[in-house]
Amino acid sequence: MASWTVLTRAVPGDTAEHAAGRTVFVREKFSWVTLFFAPIVLLRFRLWLVFAAYVAVAVTLGLAEVYGGLPDAVGNVVMIGFNVLLALELPRLRQRKLERLGYEEAAVVVASDRDEAEHRFFAGWEGLYPAPRAAAALPAIRPSFPAPGGSSGVIGAFPGA
Repeated sequence: MASWTVLTRAVPGDTAEHAAGRTVFVREKFSWVTLFFAPIVLLRFRLWLVFAAYVAVAVTLGLAEVYGGLPDAVGNVVMIGFNVLLALELPRLRQRKLERLGYEEAAVVVASDRDEAEHRFFAGWEGLYPAPRAAAALPAIRPSFPAPGGSSGVIGAFPGA
């Protein structure tokens, strides 16, 4: 089973169908493709700042090898480490980019594949994205606390002994 983070972007006055079209599923996993082809994956997901950092690290290491006398093995180890870091952090980098674009985390779904994740998420969609209704005054909700000195049967935050 894999876990999927679901991000949506709601626009005021939007319908559930339009909001469903702006739903993104990001799988939480190690990316083997990123490990071997990091620049291509970064460009595919339009992670421009991370791609610029990748190019800057590669150019800096190349210049250090040519002009600074840095051994090739050290440069290779650093780039492999950078690729491993990107492969581990790719889902979080994608989420942060989507959050900057106005997306918000709606849910985390555990499913074996994307189709099942979509099915599970949209099965509960009505509860997450209610239909618009007429504006009405909501009653004030007041928390009910036990009377001071009274025994409520609660020890700490959990009921029971």
